[in-house]
Amino acid sequence: MTIGERLVEERKKLHLTQEELGLKLNISRQAISKWESGLCLPDTANLIKLSSLFSCSVDYILRGNEREIENKEETNVSLPYQKIKTKEKHSEKTLMGLPLWSIGYNAKGFFSLGFRSQGVFSLGFISKGICSLGCFSFGGISIGMASLGALSLGTFSVGILSLGAISIALIASLGAISIAPLSLGSLSIGEVSVGAFSRGRWFSYGDNAKGFISISKTKVSGDYTALLPLKKGEGEYLYSMLKDNIPWYLRWTLGSIKHLLGL
Repeated sequence: MTIGERLVEERKKLHLTQEELGLKLNISRQAISKWESGLCLPDTANLIKLSSLFSCSVDYILRGNEREIENKEETNVSLPYQKIKTKEKHSEKTLMGLPLWSIGYNAKGFFSLGFRSQGVFSLGFISKGICSLGCFSFGGISIGMASLGALSLGTFSVGILSLGAISIALIASLGAISIAPLSLGSLSIGEVSVGAFSRGRWFSYGDNAKGFISISKTKVSGDYTALLPLKKGEGEYLYSMLKDNIPWYLRWTLGSIKHLLGL
């Protein structure tokens, strides 16, 4: 068996095309084709890479001798990783410049599934995508244990709109611990805040409330305060004070506050 024939045999064992092998070695498909046709031989650096990828010795590639890797300790470390890498699959069809689907350790496609996954629709341990689901998730719509996205849901969640046990948002947040301009949570901190322990710069509503306008069942402090249940006309008065003083960028919250006050 020639060197080229051994290269073809080992490549096919890993279910790789010439182009895919070339990508792993950072060389062209044409170079792989020349090796396999016997027109030229791989240089030393590429022989070492091929030895590692094929889990065999350089001597086996050149002479067909014993196939084992010379350093057995390296074999134990590298083989599990290589098995994951070589199982990567992707569609030949493309969409938006990406494979239609991709599955593997490092997956990248329109629909993507992998340990490290990147795509329009992405699922993985570490996931990035427009719609992303993973243990660590980053995306437009992001769901994960630790999540970052425009719309973010997770145990620890950060986003423009955020929902999570610990939730931080640029606009609105809901969580056990919640921090956002419009914040709802057991411990709630924001410009407009609703929660058991509530701290709102302009409006605060909860069992323990503090803010410019503060409404509470038990403990309340602030510039304008009231205890629940509200007395007749008290809600209208507090709402008018808030409406006259709240900054323009928070006026979108007035409808929710008005509904909360039962007006």
